[in-house]
Amino acid sequence: MWRQILDNGRLVVNEHWPGSVVVPAAIGIGGALACWILRGRKKKSIDLGDGWWGQGLRPHLQLEDTSVRPFHIEISDADIKDLYDRLDRTRFFSPLEDSKFHYGFNSTHLRKVVSYWRNQFDWQKQVKILNRYPHYKTTIEGLEVHFIHVKPPHLGPGQKARPLLMVHGWPGSFYEFYHILPLLTEPAKHCLNPDLVFEVICPSIPGYGFSEASHKKGFSAFDAARIFYKLMIRLGFREFYLQGGDWGSRITTLLSQMKPESVMGLHLNFAMLPKAGFGMLLSLALGRYFPWLVGLTKEDVRRIYPYFEKNVYALLLESGYMHIQATKPDTVGK
Repeated sequence: MWRQILDNGRLVVNEHWPGSVVVPAAIGIGGALACWILRGRKKKSIDLGDGWWGQGLRPHLQLEDTSVRPFHIEISDADIKDLYDRLDRTRFFSPLEDSKFHYGFNSTHLRKVVSYWRNQFDWQKQVKILNRYPHYKTTIEGLEVHFIHVKPPHLGPGQKARPLLMVHGWPGSFYEFYHILPLLTEPAKHCLNPDLVFEVICPSIPGYGFSEASHKKGFSAFDAARIFYKLMIRLGFREFYLQGGDWGSRITTLLSQMKPESVMGLHLNFAMLPKAGFGMLLSLALGRYFPWLVGLTKEDVRRIYPYFEKNVYALLLESGYMHIQATKPDTVGK
């Protein structure tokens, strides 16, 4: 028989079964068991799926246009005149006294906004800025998907650029990346690491910018992620990096879960938390009065609830737009 006791923090094993045998044996058995458990586990990922969001029925796969076509942004004089005519016909109403923005957009300030778009904004100048980088369109799952594709102008001998997909959010667009593109594609020119060069693809989420909106119900971030994966594959990239903010963070996170073997790295500047669910809401409701019942400490209560009183109420007051967009988006779009 052998025995073991704890002596001042040391494991002491009886001389009949030396520790030199017991400890390695335990480690070996534990390691083998862990390997067996891990071997049986499958890497979790989201099913890629498929979809069709164009008008009517999906055509035969062989009839789908998979070409990548150059796209040039143009704003005609007729379009600008039409906008000016509609701005000139704006009818303003006086706001409630001292209402500021508490009841919605203040019509006094709206006059300044309309005047800016009517008299100051230079459309043709902005079009030239937007066309600074090469634009393209391609058809994926029945939708015209717009994107810019910016390649490094200079690569050293044997140097390869890292493909990077950057996805915008609401209410943004591909343009939010314009100022950082030179730093990513020409780092040496901006005193950055010359070995870290990127080839950047910035698409417009379907329904945003110059990408066609879905013609069918149910289009989600999952579908946008799949479409952007197909875009990268169509451009010849089997492995790539991802960056996303706002909705872009949701889309790129889903893409990395759909095709983890293709994603070399994921960078987010906006983090979306999982759905809280009824259990968490109940915990927060009870935690203020019975913190011990839901596992909160006094320090948790001290930190959490002042924040809630200050910010959650304000969020409810200022999130009317969110409820409308989530429930009746067609009303806003008309």
